[in-house]
Amino acid sequence: MTFVILRNYHHYVIVNDDADCMVGRVYPLNGREGPYRVTADVGPLGRETFDAGTVNSLSDAIPAFFAYYERYPLRWDWVYDEWWKSTLFVILRVAQDQQGHWSAYRDDYPLLRDGKPALFATSTEAQRAADAHELDGYPNAKEVSDGLSWQPDPEFDWRAIPHRVEERANWQRSASSLLP
Repeated sequence: MTFVILRNYHHYVIVNDDADCMVGRVYPLNGREGPYRVTADVGPLGRETFDAGTVNSLSDAIPAFFAYYERYPLRWDWVYDEWWKSTLFVILRVAQDQQGHWSAYRDDYPLLRDGKPALFATSTEAQRAADAHELDGYPNAKEVSDGLSWQPDPEFDWRAIPHRVEERANWQRSASSLLP
């Protein structure tokens, strides 16, 4: 798991570099220098960001960010008629079909068993399976050998998609001139 701090105009962002997503922000409190306010941007759907703490240096921002999530672990939320969980990597979802079976999804790609969508008797079983396989395919993720795997996402590895690499480079170039 690689998390980095990148400039984003007049503040910084904490980016999950493996998943290519912003998960937090770091704001200078005294102009361009510290101290810095660290916010946590991942959590229940529809919620605002939360203050993860104040740090004196940028190098302390990511540890403060992780400490926040240790104190306030991400959880499953009931939204309309499905369970949702935003994580530092993906969005997990558990939904029930018309026959009463539960299925798990990672960024809208189903969890599979023998090449077919895996069906679970309860939402809790589907949530456990989704949680166990959340990081499948990411660097340094612990492999789970239980016969389940996600349907492949063609954009899973953002570094293999030229337009995403170019977008990241353009963003970094445009934002980097505004902060030291």
